[in-house]
Amino acid sequence: MGNTGSSSGRPHNDDTVDYGYLTPQGVYTGPRDWNHAVVTQFIVDRKLAPFYRPLEEYSDDWDDEQILAARREPPDSDHNSTDAATHPDSRDGPKPPSQARRSSTPKEPCRIPEAALYRGAVECPICFLYYPSNINHSRCCDQAICTECFVQIKRIEPTTTHLVSEPAACPYCVQDNFGIIYTPPPWRAGIGSEGMVSMLPLLVHAPTFAPAGDSHPP
Repeated sequence: MGNTGSSSGRPHNDDTVDYGYLTPQGVYTGPRDWNHAVVTQFIVDRKLAPFYRPLEEYSDDWDDEQILAARREPPDSDHNSTDAATHPDSRDGPKPPSQARRSSTPKEPCRIPEAALYRGAVECPICFLYYPSNINHSRCCDQAICTECFVQIKRIEPTTTHLVSEPAACPYCVQDNFGIIYTPPPWRAGIGSEGMVSMLPLLVHAPTFAPAGDSHPP
């Protein structure tokens, strides 16, 4: 399921947006029954957060190596194919990744910009995984929601007594016509960043000045 190459072999300028991907990163199993073209375009247009590799756990006092080691296995790895679940379990609290876990995966170069991206990571209340702070938020109640969970939310299908498909309700406050607001970071990397200089190490904690996008479930 997912991409065909390992994370260390994916060229960031070719298939990523702001260090995130255009395809899911293995949080959910099963068919991808949502409009891929629409979701991809929203990500490229920065109206929807990219599919970031989530962190299994997170602590503010971790160093770069611990942050990168806590990332979930990419969807094309053997480890992930056996461990992935429809809804990951919640965790008792953040714990630094063990040495045994680090040795079980190939050593990746320490990409400081990617580690900086996860500083101040935010937990998605649905899948209980951690994502960069530039995560989607529900339009109605301002709750965080990752893109992997967002694309799972579907419109209410017609029935024999109700022939019209209805917009989904918010999974948090149950308000009708669920949508999200995404505020992209003030720097840019990957697709659409040609000719721009990435300022991620300096601006990862800076306020966001880019306009917010408004998206609905595909």
